[in-house]
Amino acid sequence: MSSIAPAPPLIAAKQVVIENLIKQYGTLRALGGVSFAVNTGEWVALMGPSGSGKTTLINILGGLDTLTSGHVVVDGVDLSKLSE
Repeated sequence: MSSIAPAPPLIAAKQVVIENLIKQYGTLRALGGVSFAVNTGEWVALMGPSGSGKTTLINILGGLDTLTSGHVVVDGVDLSKLSE
């Protein structure tokens, strides 16, 4: 009988910093200069009307979309500087 090994523990980032994040689709600006920081233990809620860029922001943070300009910095590491 085979056993399934438990998943390794998740390592939480100490800080995530979003700096002047811009996402453009052609002439449509989905995000315009979003900046904020989240530290360990803090909670964040994204609120806004339909089409305000909430999903776009989450997709960028999750690596599912690219940003047009700006920086996503996790624990001092600028993710845009990492090779793919």
